[in-house]
Amino acid sequence: MEATLLQFIRHLRHAGVGISTAETLDAMQVAVSLGYGDRQLLHDGLASCLAKSEEQRQLFSRCFAQFFDLAETPNDTTHTVDPEAQQDRSADDGETAGEGEGQGQGGGGGMGSNALRAELMRAAGDVDLAAMQYPTQRGIYRRRILDALNDSGRRERIAQLASGSPPEQQQARWLERERETQLAQLSELLDRQLLLNNNAATREFQETLMRDSQLSALDTYYRDRLPPLIRKLAKKLAAKHRQRYRRAKRGRLDLGKTLRRNIALGGVPFHRYWKSTRREKSEIFVLCDLSGSVSSWSQVLMLFMQALADVLPNTRSFVFCGESVEVSELFRQHDADEALAIIQQRHGMGSSDYGRALNSFRQLVEERVNRRSTIIILGDGRGNGGDTGIAALRELYHRARLVLWFNPESQGRWNTGDSEIRRYQTACHYVAECGSLRKLERLLDELLTLIR
Repeated sequence: MEATLLQFIRHLRHAGVGISTAETLDAMQVAVSLGYGDRQLLHDGLASCLAKSEEQRQLFSRCFAQFFDLAETPNDTTHTVDPEAQQDRSADDGETAGEGEGQGQGGGGGMGSNALRAELMRAAGDVDLAAMQYPTQRGIYRRRILDALNDSGRRERIAQLASGSPPEQQQARWLERERETQLAQLSELLDRQLLLNNNAATREFQETLMRDSQLSALDTYYRDRLPPLIRKLAKKLAAKHRQRYRRAKRGRLDLGKTLRRNIALGGVPFHRYWKSTRREKSEIFVLCDLSGSVSSWSQVLMLFMQALADVLPNTRSFVFCGESVEVSELFRQHDADEALAIIQQRHGMGSSDYGRALNSFRQLVEERVNRRSTIIILGDGRGNGGDTGIAALRELYHRARLVLWFNPESQGRWNTGDSEIRRYQTACHYVAECGSLRKLERLLDELLTLIR
Protein backbone atom coordinates (compact mmCIF):
# COMPACT_ATOMS: atom_id res chain seq x y z
CA MET A 1 0.00 0.00 0.00
CA GLU A 2 3.03 2.28 0.05
CA ALA A 3 2.53 3.06 -3.66
CA THR A 4 -1.10 4.02 -2.96
CA LEU A 5 -0.04 6.39 -0.19
CA LEU A 6 2.55 8.03 -2.46
CA GLN A 7 -0.11 8.51 -5.15
CA PHE A 8 -2.40 10.10 -2.57
CA ILE A 9 0.36 12.48 -1.46
CA ARG A 10 0.96 13.43 -5.09
CA HIS A 11 -2.75 14.18 -5.41
CA LEU A 12 -2.56 16.40 -2.30
CA ARG A 13 0.33 18.33 -3.84
CA HIS A 14 -1.65 18.81 -7.06
CA ALA A 15 -4.49 20.17 -4.94
CA GLY A 16 -2.20 22.78 -3.36
CA VAL A 17 -1.20 21.13 -0.07
CA GLY A 18 2.55 21.54 0.36
CA ILE A 19 4.10 18.30 1.64
CA SER A 20 7.82 17.90 2.30
CA THR A 21 9.88 14.73 2.07
CA ALA A 22 10.04 14.56 5.87
CA GLU A 23 6.25 14.80 6.10
CA THR A 24 5.94 12.02 3.50
CA LEU A 25 8.12 9.77 5.66
CA ASP A 26 6.01 10.66 8.71
CA ALA A 27 2.85 9.74 6.78
CA MET A 28 4.35 6.36 5.89
CA GLN A 29 5.10 5.68 9.55
CA VAL A 30 1.54 6.65 10.48
CA ALA A 31 0.09 4.36 7.82
CA VAL A 32 2.26 1.45 8.99
CA SER A 33 1.21 2.02 12.60
CA LEU A 34 -2.53 2.45 11.93
CA GLY A 35 -3.02 0.21 8.95
CA TYR A 36 -5.61 0.69 6.22
CA GLY A 37 -8.49 -1.20 7.81
CA ASP A 38 -10.16 1.71 9.63
CA ARG A 39 -10.81 4.49 7.10
CA GLN A 40 -11.60 7.21 9.67
CA LEU A 41 -8.59 6.34 11.79
CA LEU A 42 -6.33 6.50 8.74
CA HIS A 43 -7.87 9.87 7.76
CA ASP A 44 -7.25 11.39 11.19
CA GLY A 45 -3.73 9.97 11.44
CA LEU A 46 -2.60 11.22 8.02
CA ALA A 47 -4.29 14.60 8.56
CA SER A 48 -2.30 15.07 11.77
CA CYS A 49 0.99 15.03 9.88
CA LEU A 50 0.03 16.36 6.43
CA ALA A 51 -2.47 19.20 7.13
CA LYS A 52 -0.87 22.23 8.82
CA SER A 53 -3.87 24.57 9.03
CA GLU A 54 -7.65 24.44 9.17
CA GLU A 55 -7.83 25.39 5.50
CA GLN A 56 -5.44 22.59 4.59
CA ARG A 57 -7.38 20.15 6.77
CA GLN A 58 -10.56 20.88 4.85
CA LEU A 59 -8.69 20.45 1.57
CA PHE A 60 -7.13 17.24 2.90
CA SER A 61 -10.55 15.80 3.81
CA ARG A 62 -11.91 16.58 0.36
CA CYS A 63 -8.90 15.00 -1.37
CA PHE A 64 -9.02 11.97 0.93
CA ALA A 65 -12.67 11.36 0.03
CA GLN A 66 -11.98 11.77 -3.70
CA PHE A 67 -8.96 9.52 -3.71
CA PHE A 68 -10.18 6.70 -1.47
CA ASP A 69 -13.79 6.60 -2.67
CA LEU A 70 -12.84 3.59 -4.76
CA ALA A 71 -12.62 1.65 -1.49
CA GLU A 72 -16.34 2.16 -0.88
CA THR A 73 -17.88 1.66 -4.31
CA PRO A 74 -20.81 -0.70 -4.70
CA ASN A 75 -18.51 -3.20 -6.41
CA ASP A 76 -16.33 -3.29 -3.28
CA THR A 77 -17.76 -6.45 -1.78
CA THR A 78 -15.85 -9.56 -0.94
CA HIS A 79 -17.02 -12.53 -2.93
CA THR A 80 -19.01 -15.14 -1.06
CA VAL A 81 -17.09 -18.37 -1.14
CA ASP A 82 -18.91 -21.44 -2.44
CA PRO A 83 -18.04 -24.09 0.19
CA GLU A 84 -18.25 -26.93 -2.33
CA ALA A 85 -16.09 -25.09 -4.82
CA GLN A 86 -13.65 -24.14 -2.09
CA GLN A 87 -13.40 -27.80 -1.03
CA ASP A 88 -12.81 -28.88 -4.62
CA ARG A 89 -10.17 -26.19 -5.06
CA SER A 90 -8.44 -27.11 -1.83
CA ALA A 91 -8.20 -30.72 -2.97
CA ASP A 92 -6.90 -29.58 -6.31
CA ASP A 93 -4.37 -27.07 -4.93
CA GLY A 94 -1.62 -29.63 -4.79
CA GLU A 95 -1.95 -30.27 -8.51
CA THR A 96 -2.62 -26.76 -9.78
CA ALA A 97 -1.09 -24.20 -7.45
CA GLY A 98 2.43 -25.03 -8.42
CA GLU A 99 1.58 -24.94 -12.12
CA GLY A 100 0.13 -21.45 -11.78
CA GLU A 101 2.99 -19.99 -9.78
CA GLY A 102 4.18 -16.74 -11.29
CA GLN A 103 1.04 -16.45 -13.38
CA GLY A 104 -0.37 -13.31 -11.71
CA GLN A 105 -3.61 -14.12 -10.00
CA GLY A 106 -4.06 -17.40 -11.73
CA GLY A 107 -2.06 -19.28 -9.14
CA GLY A 108 -4.67 -21.26 -7.28
CA GLY A 109 -6.09 -19.61 -4.12
CA GLY A 110 -8.95 -17.17 -4.47
CA MET A 111 -8.53 -13.49 -3.59
CA GLY A 112 -11.00 -11.20 -1.85
CA SER A 113 -11.96 -7.84 -3.30
CA ASN A 114 -9.57 -5.97 -0.98
CA ALA A 115 -6.67 -8.16 -2.05
CA LEU A 116 -7.58 -7.69 -5.71
CA ARG A 117 -7.66 -3.92 -5.21
CA ALA A 118 -4.32 -3.92 -3.40
CA GLU A 119 -2.75 -5.81 -6.30
CA LEU A 120 -4.39 -3.40 -8.76
CA MET A 121 -3.06 -0.36 -6.90
CA ARG A 122 0.46 -1.82 -6.87
CA ALA A 123 0.26 -2.35 -10.62
CA ALA A 124 -1.04 1.22 -11.08
CA GLY A 125 1.94 2.52 -9.11
CA ASP A 126 4.34 0.45 -11.23
CA VAL A 127 3.07 2.05 -14.45
CA ASP A 128 2.82 5.57 -12.92
CA LEU A 129 -0.93 5.89 -13.46
CA ALA A 130 -0.87 9.28 -11.70
CA ALA A 131 0.77 10.73 -14.84
CA MET A 132 -2.36 10.05 -16.96
CA GLN A 133 -4.01 13.36 -17.88
CA TYR A 134 -6.06 12.86 -21.06
CA PRO A 135 -8.95 10.49 -21.90
CA THR A 136 -7.05 9.37 -25.01
CA GLN A 137 -4.44 7.80 -22.70
CA ARG A 138 -7.00 5.58 -21.04
CA GLY A 139 -6.47 2.57 -23.34
CA ILE A 140 -2.68 2.85 -23.07
CA TYR A 141 -2.68 2.78 -19.27
CA ARG A 142 -5.31 0.04 -19.17
CA ARG A 143 -3.05 -2.19 -21.26
CA ARG A 144 -0.01 -1.33 -19.15
CA ILE A 145 -1.78 -2.20 -15.91
CA LEU A 146 -3.10 -5.47 -17.34
CA ASP A 147 0.42 -6.35 -18.45
CA ALA A 148 1.71 -5.57 -14.95
CA LEU A 149 -0.99 -7.92 -13.59
CA ASN A 150 0.04 -10.62 -16.11
CA ASP A 151 -3.52 -10.73 -17.38
CA SER A 152 -2.56 -12.72 -20.46
CA GLY A 153 -1.12 -15.48 -18.28
CA ARG A 154 -4.27 -15.42 -16.16
CA ARG A 155 -6.51 -15.82 -19.24
CA GLU A 156 -4.41 -18.69 -20.49
CA ARG A 157 -4.70 -20.33 -17.09
CA ILE A 158 -8.49 -19.91 -17.10
CA ALA A 159 -8.75 -21.42 -20.61
CA GLN A 160 -6.58 -24.35 -19.56
CA LEU A 161 -8.70 -25.09 -16.48
CA ALA A 162 -11.97 -24.64 -18.38
CA SER A 163 -11.07 -27.57 -20.67
CA GLY A 164 -10.18 -29.89 -17.77
CA SER A 165 -12.05 -31.89 -15.18
CA PRO A 166 -15.21 -30.60 -13.39
CA PRO A 167 -13.21 -29.37 -10.35
CA GLU A 168 -10.87 -27.53 -12.70
CA GLN A 169 -13.83 -26.03 -14.55
CA GLN A 170 -15.22 -24.82 -11.21
CA GLN A 171 -11.87 -23.20 -10.45
CA ALA A 172 -11.87 -21.57 -13.89
CA ARG A 173 -15.29 -20.00 -13.21
CA TRP A 174 -13.98 -18.73 -9.88
CA LEU A 175 -10.90 -17.16 -11.45
CA GLU A 176 -13.03 -15.63 -14.20
CA ARG A 177 -15.24 -13.94 -11.59
CA GLU A 178 -12.13 -12.59 -9.85
CA ARG A 179 -10.83 -11.24 -13.16
CA GLU A 180 -14.17 -9.55 -13.96
CA THR A 181 -14.20 -7.93 -10.51
CA GLN A 182 -10.69 -6.61 -11.00
CA LEU A 183 -11.49 -5.33 -14.50
CA ALA A 184 -14.44 -3.39 -13.04
CA GLN A 185 -12.14 -1.97 -10.37
CA LEU A 186 -9.63 -1.03 -13.06
CA SER A 187 -12.28 0.83 -15.05
CA GLU A 188 -13.32 2.79 -11.94
CA LEU A 189 -9.68 3.50 -11.10
CA LEU A 190 -9.01 4.94 -14.57
CA ASP A 191 -12.13 7.13 -14.37
CA ARG A 192 -11.17 8.40 -10.93
CA GLN A 193 -7.58 9.15 -11.94
CA LEU A 194 -8.78 11.17 -14.92
CA LEU A 195 -11.08 13.17 -12.65
CA LEU A 196 -8.33 13.80 -10.11
CA ASN A 197 -5.79 14.92 -12.68
CA ASN A 198 -8.30 16.98 -14.63
CA ASN A 199 -9.31 18.77 -11.42
CA ALA A 200 -5.66 19.65 -10.74
CA ALA A 201 -5.03 20.74 -14.35
CA THR A 202 -8.23 22.80 -14.40
CA ARG A 203 -7.31 24.49 -11.13
CA GLU A 204 -3.83 25.39 -12.41
CA PHE A 205 -5.33 26.75 -15.64
CA GLN A 206 -7.85 28.86 -13.71
CA GLU A 207 -5.14 30.25 -11.42
CA THR A 208 -3.00 31.18 -14.42
CA LEU A 209 -6.01 32.82 -16.03
CA MET A 210 -6.80 34.83 -12.90
CA ARG A 211 -3.18 35.94 -12.46
CA ASP A 212 -2.85 37.19 -16.05
CA SER A 213 -6.31 38.72 -16.63
CA GLN A 214 -7.56 42.21 -15.90
CA LEU A 215 -9.73 42.17 -12.79
CA SER A 216 -12.55 43.84 -14.71
CA ALA A 217 -12.56 40.90 -17.13
CA LEU A 218 -13.20 38.32 -14.40
CA ASP A 219 -16.80 37.36 -13.74
CA THR A 220 -18.28 36.62 -10.32
CA TYR A 221 -17.23 32.96 -10.45
CA TYR A 222 -13.54 33.86 -10.67
CA ARG A 223 -13.68 36.87 -8.38
CA ASP A 224 -15.01 34.68 -5.59
CA ARG A 225 -11.87 32.58 -5.96
CA LEU A 226 -9.43 35.49 -5.79
CA PRO A 227 -8.95 35.65 -1.98
CA PRO A 228 -7.57 32.07 -1.67
CA LEU A 229 -5.29 32.66 -4.66
CA ILE A 230 -4.03 35.96 -3.23
CA ARG A 231 -3.26 34.30 0.11
CA LYS A 232 -1.42 31.53 -1.72
CA LEU A 233 0.72 34.03 -3.68
CA ALA A 234 1.36 36.11 -0.57
CA LYS A 235 2.45 33.02 1.34
CA LYS A 236 5.04 32.27 -1.35
CA LEU A 237 6.32 35.85 -1.22
CA ALA A 238 6.49 35.77 2.57
CA ALA A 239 8.40 32.48 2.58
CA LYS A 240 10.84 33.80 0.00
CA HIS A 241 11.67 37.00 1.82
CA ARG A 242 11.54 35.58 5.33
CA GLN A 243 14.26 33.05 4.54
CA ARG A 244 16.60 35.69 3.17
CA TYR A 245 16.99 37.28 6.58
CA ARG A 246 17.51 34.30 8.82
CA ARG A 247 20.94 34.59 10.34
CA ALA A 248 23.08 31.87 11.82
CA LYS A 249 26.84 32.11 12.15
CA ARG A 250 27.59 33.27 8.66
CA GLY A 251 28.45 36.38 6.72
CA ARG A 252 31.59 38.54 6.78
CA LEU A 253 34.06 37.79 9.53
CA ASP A 254 34.79 40.68 11.91
CA LEU A 255 38.52 40.04 12.12
CA GLY A 256 39.37 42.76 14.66
CA LYS A 257 36.67 41.72 17.12
CA THR A 258 37.55 38.05 16.68
CA LEU A 259 41.23 38.65 17.50
CA ARG A 260 40.48 40.88 20.50
CA ARG A 261 38.02 38.39 22.02
CA ASN A 262 40.49 35.50 21.63
CA ILE A 263 43.58 37.17 23.18
CA ALA A 264 43.09 35.07 26.30
CA LEU A 265 43.28 31.98 24.12
CA GLY A 266 46.61 32.93 22.59
CA GLY A 267 45.03 34.51 19.55
CA VAL A 268 43.58 31.20 18.35
CA PRO A 269 40.12 32.10 16.95
CA PHE A 270 38.06 29.56 18.84
CA HIS A 271 35.22 32.07 19.03
CA ARG A 272 34.40 33.84 15.78
CA TYR A 273 32.38 37.03 15.42
CA TRP A 274 30.61 38.22 12.32
CA LYS A 275 29.98 41.66 10.96
CA SER A 276 26.31 42.55 11.01
CA THR A 277 24.27 45.51 9.88
CA ARG A 278 21.36 46.57 12.00
CA ARG A 279 18.25 46.83 9.88
CA GLU A 280 15.59 49.25 11.05
CA LYS A 281 12.07 48.09 10.32
CA SER A 282 10.23 49.93 7.57
CA GLU A 283 6.81 51.39 8.15
CA ILE A 284 4.41 51.04 5.23
CA PHE A 285 1.50 53.35 4.51
CA VAL A 286 -1.03 52.06 1.95
CA LEU A 287 -3.55 54.52 0.48
CA CYS A 288 -6.25 53.00 -1.75
CA ASP A 289 -8.87 54.59 -3.99
CA LEU A 290 -12.31 53.05 -3.39
CA SER A 291 -14.11 54.74 -6.27
CA GLY A 292 -15.36 53.08 -9.43
CA SER A 293 -13.64 50.04 -10.91
CA VAL A 294 -10.41 50.89 -9.05
CA SER A 295 -12.14 49.77 -5.86
CA SER A 296 -11.72 46.10 -6.76
CA TRP A 297 -7.98 46.50 -7.19
CA SER A 298 -7.74 48.40 -3.92
CA GLN A 299 -9.35 45.47 -2.15
CA VAL A 300 -6.88 43.09 -3.82
CA LEU A 301 -3.90 45.18 -2.68
CA MET A 302 -5.17 45.44 0.89
CA LEU A 303 -5.79 41.69 0.94
CA PHE A 304 -2.24 41.15 -0.29
CA MET A 305 -0.81 43.43 2.39
CA GLN A 306 -2.77 41.72 5.16
CA ALA A 307 -1.59 38.32 3.95
CA LEU A 308 1.99 39.64 4.14
CA ALA A 309 1.53 40.86 7.70
CA ASP A 310 4.15 38.49 9.14
CA VAL A 311 6.76 39.94 6.76
CA LEU A 312 5.46 43.53 6.88
CA PRO A 313 4.11 43.92 10.41
CA ASN A 314 4.30 47.74 10.46
CA THR A 315 1.65 48.40 7.84
CA ARG A 316 -1.12 50.98 8.10
CA SER A 317 -4.00 51.01 5.62
CA PHE A 318 -5.98 54.05 4.43
CA VAL A 319 -8.83 54.38 1.93
CA PHE A 320 -10.53 57.30 0.26
CA CYS A 321 -13.18 58.53 -2.07
CA GLY A 322 -13.18 62.01 -0.57
CA GLU A 323 -11.12 62.39 2.60
CA SER A 324 -8.66 59.67 3.58
CA VAL A 325 -9.68 57.36 6.43
CA GLU A 326 -7.50 54.89 8.29
CA VAL A 327 -8.91 51.35 8.37
CA SER A 328 -6.04 49.50 10.04
CA GLU A 329 -8.12 48.86 13.17
CA LEU A 330 -10.80 47.07 11.15
CA PHE A 331 -8.24 44.54 9.95
CA ARG A 332 -7.18 43.92 13.55
CA GLN A 333 -10.77 43.41 14.70
CA HIS A 334 -12.05 41.26 11.80
CA ASP A 335 -10.68 38.75 9.34
CA ALA A 336 -9.56 40.26 6.05
CA ASP A 337 -12.63 39.36 3.96
CA GLU A 338 -15.07 40.70 6.55
CA ALA A 339 -13.01 43.86 7.05
CA LEU A 340 -13.01 44.53 3.30
CA ALA A 341 -16.79 44.19 3.17
CA ILE A 342 -17.20 46.67 6.05
CA ILE A 343 -14.76 49.12 4.44
CA GLN A 344 -16.57 49.00 1.12
CA GLN A 345 -19.94 49.53 2.80
CA ARG A 346 -18.76 52.48 4.93
CA HIS A 347 -16.36 54.30 2.65
CA GLY A 348 -16.82 53.09 -0.94
CA MET A 349 -19.05 53.82 -3.91
CA GLY A 350 -18.23 57.52 -4.24
CA SER A 351 -16.34 59.57 -6.82
CA SER A 352 -12.65 60.20 -6.21
CA ASP A 353 -11.35 63.56 -5.02
CA TYR A 354 -7.57 63.27 -5.03
CA GLY A 355 -7.08 66.77 -3.70
CA ARG A 356 -9.02 66.12 -0.49
CA ALA A 357 -7.62 62.61 -0.24
CA LEU A 358 -3.93 63.54 -0.45
CA ASN A 359 -4.26 66.64 1.76
CA SER A 360 -6.07 64.73 4.50
CA PHE A 361 -3.66 61.78 4.15
CA ARG A 362 -0.69 64.11 4.69
CA GLN A 363 -2.31 65.48 7.86
CA LEU A 364 -2.85 61.95 9.19
CA VAL A 365 0.67 60.61 8.61
CA GLU A 366 3.10 63.53 8.29
CA GLU A 367 4.35 63.16 11.88
CA ARG A 368 5.16 59.49 11.31
CA VAL A 369 6.64 59.59 7.81
CA ASN A 370 10.45 59.56 7.78
CA ARG A 371 13.37 58.08 5.86
CA ARG A 372 12.33 54.56 6.88
CA SER A 373 8.78 54.97 5.53
CA THR A 374 7.33 53.61 2.31
CA ILE A 375 4.08 54.99 0.89
CA ILE A 376 2.06 52.98 -1.62
CA ILE A 377 -0.84 54.64 -3.41
CA LEU A 378 -3.22 52.64 -5.58
CA GLY A 379 -5.43 54.64 -7.91
CA ASP A 380 -5.98 55.67 -11.51
CA GLY A 381 -5.11 59.31 -10.85
CA ARG A 382 -8.35 60.60 -12.36
CA GLY A 383 -9.41 63.58 -10.25
CA ASN A 384 -12.51 64.60 -12.23
CA GLY A 385 -10.95 67.98 -13.01
CA GLY A 386 -10.59 69.01 -9.34
CA ASP A 387 -7.59 69.79 -7.13
CA THR A 388 -4.82 67.23 -7.66
CA GLY A 389 -3.27 67.53 -4.19
CA ILE A 390 0.17 67.43 -5.81
CA ALA A 391 1.70 69.77 -3.19
CA ALA A 392 0.78 67.38 -0.36
CA LEU A 393 2.21 64.43 -2.30
CA ARG A 394 5.47 66.31 -2.94
CA GLU A 395 5.85 67.03 0.76
CA LEU A 396 5.46 63.33 1.55
CA TYR A 397 7.88 62.52 -1.28
CA HIS A 398 10.61 64.59 0.37
CA ARG A 399 9.99 63.00 3.78
CA ALA A 400 9.64 59.31 2.84
CA ARG A 401 12.14 56.74 1.71
CA LEU A 402 9.90 55.55 -1.12
CA VAL A 403 6.64 56.78 -2.67
CA LEU A 404 5.17 54.22 -5.07
CA TRP A 405 2.07 54.64 -7.20
CA PHE A 406 0.31 51.53 -8.54
CA ASN A 407 -2.08 52.27 -11.42
CA PRO A 408 -4.45 49.46 -12.48
CA GLU A 409 -5.17 51.15 -15.82
CA SER A 410 -3.16 50.11 -18.86
CA GLN A 411 -0.42 52.60 -19.76
CA GLY A 412 -2.17 53.36 -23.05
CA ARG A 413 -4.92 55.15 -21.07
CA TRP A 414 -2.59 57.16 -18.86
CA ASN A 415 -2.73 60.93 -19.37
CA THR A 416 -5.99 60.73 -21.32
CA GLY A 417 -9.16 62.56 -20.36
CA ASP A 418 -9.05 63.71 -16.72
CA SER A 419 -6.01 61.57 -15.84
CA GLU A 420 -3.35 63.48 -13.86
CA ILE A 421 -0.92 60.57 -13.58
CA ARG A 422 1.83 62.51 -15.39
CA ARG A 423 1.82 65.16 -12.65
CA TYR A 424 1.83 62.53 -9.93
CA GLN A 425 4.86 60.87 -11.55
CA THR A 426 6.90 63.98 -10.67
CA ALA A 427 6.22 63.38 -6.95
CA CYS A 428 6.77 59.60 -6.85
CA HIS A 429 9.87 57.47 -6.93
CA TYR A 430 8.13 54.92 -9.13
CA VAL A 431 4.81 54.67 -10.96
CA ALA A 432 3.85 51.26 -12.32
CA GLU A 433 0.96 49.54 -14.01
CA CYS A 434 -0.60 46.75 -11.91
CA GLY A 435 -3.38 45.58 -14.19
CA SER A 436 -3.09 41.90 -13.27
CA LEU A 437 -2.35 39.80 -10.20
CA ARG A 438 0.93 38.69 -11.73
CA LYS A 439 2.09 42.29 -12.16
CA LEU A 440 1.02 43.21 -8.63
CA GLU A 441 2.79 40.15 -7.26
CA ARG A 442 5.99 41.15 -9.08
CA LEU A 443 5.77 44.72 -7.79
CA LEU A 444 5.36 43.54 -4.19
CA ASP A 445 8.24 41.11 -4.65
CA GLU A 446 10.47 43.99 -5.78
CA LEU A 447 9.23 46.16 -2.92
CA LEU A 448 10.10 43.50 -0.33
CA THR A 449 13.54 43.19 -1.85
CA LEU A 450 14.10 46.94 -1.49
CA ILE A 451 12.81 47.58 2.00
CA ARG A 452 13.78 44.44 3.91
